[in-house]
Amino acid sequence: MEIFSRDVVLRWMESSKITAVAWCNNDLVIGNDAGELHAFQCPELQGPVEAEVYKYAKVSNQKIASITPLEPEGWILVLNSNGDLYSINSMFKGQPSILVKNVTCVARQFEWIYFDSTITQNAKGTLCPLNEFCVGTDGKMYIYAAQGGKLTPKRCISVDGMVLSASWINNTIVVGTKEAYYIMDAECKTCRELCSLQTGDLDSEVVPLTTPCVDGDVMVICQNIGIFYNTQTMALSKKNTILWRNRLEALGCASPFIIGITVDRIVEVYGVRDQLPYQVIDQTSAKYVHFMPQWECMLSATPNVVMALKHKTYHQTIAEAVESKDIKQVLHIANVYFATEDPQQVEEKKLAHTIAGWMRFNDLNFPLAFHHFTLGNVDIVYLLQFWNHYADIALPESYVSNEAVPMLLRQYIPNATGIREFVERRYGQRKSELASKSTVAKLVELANVSFAAFLLKHLNNNALLQTKGIDMSDFQRTLKANIEKTCLLLLAECDDPKCSIIINRPKEETFLDLDSCKEHLIKMEKNEVLAKLLIQQKRYKEAMNIMVNYITDNVGSGHKDEIALEIKSVCCELANCLNTLIEQSQKHKDEVNKNTKKEEIHDILTTYLPVLLATYPNAALDVLTTNHAIMPFSTDQIIAMIDMHAPKSYCDSKMGMRIKYLEDLVMKNKHGGIHENTLLAQCYISELTVKRKNNDSKDDRNRAIKTMLIELMESNKSFNMSKLEDMLMKLNMVETTVLLNNKLNKHEEALRTLFQLWNKDNRLKACEAYCLCFGEIETSFDTSTMDMPFKRLFSNFDYWMQRANEWPLTKYEMYSINTSDASIDRLLLKLLNIIVQESQSDDTCIYLARDLLAKYIPLCTHNAAISGSAIVEIMPESWNFAIFANILMQLQLKALHEERTAAMRRGLTRSLRSQTAKQLYKLTCVPPITVDARSICAICQEPIKLGMSIAIPPPKQTEGGQKQTPRQHTIMHEECGRKVHDH
Repeated sequence: MEIFSRDVVLRWMESSKITAVAWCNNDLVIGNDAGELHAFQCPELQGPVEAEVYKYAKVSNQKIASITPLEPEGWILVLNSNGDLYSINSMFKGQPSILVKNVTCVARQFEWIYFDSTITQNAKGTLCPLNEFCVGTDGKMYIYAAQGGKLTPKRCISVDGMVLSASWINNTIVVGTKEAYYIMDAECKTCRELCSLQTGDLDSEVVPLTTPCVDGDVMVICQNIGIFYNTQTMALSKKNTILWRNRLEALGCASPFIIGITVDRIVEVYGVRDQLPYQVIDQTSAKYVHFMPQWECMLSATPNVVMALKHKTYHQTIAEAVESKDIKQVLHIANVYFATEDPQQVEEKKLAHTIAGWMRFNDLNFPLAFHHFTLGNVDIVYLLQFWNHYADIALPESYVSNEAVPMLLRQYIPNATGIREFVERRYGQRKSELASKSTVAKLVELANVSFAAFLLKHLNNNALLQTKGIDMSDFQRTLKANIEKTCLLLLAECDDPKCSIIINRPKEETFLDLDSCKEHLIKMEKNEVLAKLLIQQKRYKEAMNIMVNYITDNVGSGHKDEIALEIKSVCCELANCLNTLIEQSQKHKDEVNKNTKKEEIHDILTTYLPVLLATYPNAALDVLTTNHAIMPFSTDQIIAMIDMHAPKSYCDSKMGMRIKYLEDLVMKNKHGGIHENTLLAQCYISELTVKRKNNDSKDDRNRAIKTMLIELMESNKSFNMSKLEDMLMKLNMVETTVLLNNKLNKHEEALRTLFQLWNKDNRLKACEAYCLCFGEIETSFDTSTMDMPFKRLFSNFDYWMQRANEWPLTKYEMYSINTSDASIDRLLLKLLNIIVQESQSDDTCIYLARDLLAKYIPLCTHNAAISGSAIVEIMPESWNFAIFANILMQLQLKALHEERTAAMRRGLTRSLRSQTAKQLYKLTCVPPITVDARSICAICQEPIKLGMSIAIPPPKQTEGGQKQTPRQHTIMHEECGRKVHDH
């Protein structure tokens, strides 16, 4: 890449030879070997200047070695070959005067302004020359200031060795001698050596070179390696070093590049910030150079020709990279021209990504193009014009397209035409470079997908909207609406489910116009998307009509597997729509409107529910069960509707469909009442009866229905038992018969059924489990925190059988004793009666009775139904009492213990009452009162005579403790007491 361009600015036709060159105050100044200065008018360093001498001055008899302008202070410093430094007015007025003799170098002070939010953007990131300069000699360095039309010496600094080069940035000076480089502040308060130049090779000539650079750095050359030092930290910079290909004889900076001129007159150009080589220029005939960091260029001269080397601007460099289609270089250039901390770098990187995006767009590489647009600052309005078949935007007259892109780079942005037209044109131009499988249709689809993803990602990004210079409030609203519309239509066209993100946006955040999208969606046959949009805007009837038409058009057509999921999705949307309408119908407080709404809902459900039932019954069941309480149909009407419209293939039978509905209603949504609970139980019983007739009792479905019936009956739901009793008895299942008798409070019949029909080895334990499960619990026990499934015997049969097998009995304190027919002691007594009755035909029952009593002795209290006396009365004469001797003895000891405990409790109670009465008497008793001739009324202070009526008010109780101070009773006349009381 060519960074610098060369222009000849002067051809010197005189006999003298050019030995120095400079540019000052729009004048090209040259010095020759005769010690003369010649100035030519040169407003810009571009093209040849007029050969006529504009100004002339004789400075010295020796040839001019260098020229240092001190603009804008109006001075020029001229150094001749003898080391004499002259100062002369930049207008060549007056005679030159010698400033310093034996000068070895001259360096101006530059200021690098670090990036700070308080500094204006125009002053950032540049090397600005100041009015001070330093002059180096052997062992000395002089500081001068150009101010007030004079050159004033300020101070002198001692240096070890002859100063051969110097660079001055801000308050830091870097000095190069034959021995080493030194860094110091301008007041020379601190000075230290940077690096040594003594290599030990006496034959090699060491030329110390330094130059100021961007970012406040200074480069020094040490053994042909360029090393950066930072003048702010006075230490090594974070930048890498640069290895020059040959020994340098000159070094300078043309921001942001550093230039080295080798001994063989080759100019090498490197980037300061990335330390990469950019250009090599052959300047074999040029002998003299003049660097101008502040103007970002340099001058070179032969004895007869002066040339200007100017690097291209940032935008020119980008344009060249675009021409060569080097996208990496386009993105990298911003890092070269702008510092990392420079805020402008962010904007320029965005510009680079924008240009890179348009390059990829032109190449039909749409994913990468929109990736760059995401990182850049693309004009979204201009992009939308490629999709003008969806976006319809009227641009204001004051709107400037691609305003963020400089005019030089706008030529690389393609003209906005329709996307298909653009792809067809570019496809024809680049067909040989594209993949073999690429087609126009695929590329258009790729463009649509990429643009939709881009719009979706930046849906709320106001930075995409250019608002500079004009009132954009109405235009922004229109633009946002078009962005949402285009994004939605592109996503719908690509069948991308992410279109729901736009559909479901909150109403206050969206500008989408449904009616403008409707025609496009119908044309694309995206009815499901249109329906969702209508639902979002609460236009439910239109949405439902579209969904029903879609369902009826697709059901029964070919390719069922491909559209089955889509049809189910539409059915679910239709169901949600119906649920919403039903819920909203209850929000009308006006009774007239409410009745009207109810009739309307009835008609809507009558129209759409049959379609759902026939297509996807699950969605219909969701409608029927979710809002069952406010449905305009009774449960019987709904069941009739299910029988009529639900497909036979959905369940094994019509009864199966009924069960599905009632299960969702009763078990899942908890909306059923007594009627629905009873209906579900009847359906279960009928299904089990049919299965039993068909000998399918071992079928998995049969077992599942049996389990569900048991769970339903053991739940806390209410039933119309009169309708179920006969059906359950005919079903003739042990579990259901037991639960039926339990529901009817026929506990003895339930226990008898268990004892007679259950497995003989476990019949007693099953009966015990029944008693433990259904025994009444004390109200002081919180059963919800005990994690014990009371009242649910067969649903948790293993748990209760485990409890029945426990020995000894535990947790019996929670049971109520002798409070109702469901008390555990009465249930056990009923069980004992059943065992006694069964013992007439089964001799083993006597041992079952013994084991039962032995386990439940803790429940046989004096107030329990199953006490020792009750047991003796039940036991038949034919039983051998010796078998029960231990049990009866334990019962006798338990009764005696309870009697003694009761007697002790009564004695303690009597003692407590006596002590309480004694304490109460002490607290309330009144001592004797003596009334004689010395008694005086406490109110009127008159004596109380015999026969007078007196009053003795009760003593006041002291607050706090029980101990009372001795009571002091007061005596008064009755009349005085009344007066005090009245007041």
